[in-house]
Amino acid sequence: MAIETLYICQPYANGKKGGLKPQPPISCKTEQQALQRAQRMMDGGSVAGIDVVRQSADPEMGDYEEPVYLHRLGTVPGGDG
Repeated sequence: MAIETLYICQPYANGKKGGLKPQPPISCKTEQQALQRAQRMMDGGSVAGIDVVRQSADPEMGDYEEPVYLHRLGTVPGGDG
């Protein structure tokens, strides 16, 4: 069992009827890399918002802990936007 720390950018696009639609998550090696990626995506205007999360996991066993929200940019579900 090898516990890993995952850093994930979860982008959201504007969906039909004003809702948010999750886009494919993007894995990063470090928190800094994830934040930089998220900021570039926000600056590019391609997404409505992005959650940057840290999650401990053992992918080989399929065990994933609850994600810890590190940064929330733009409009995200349950966020102030």
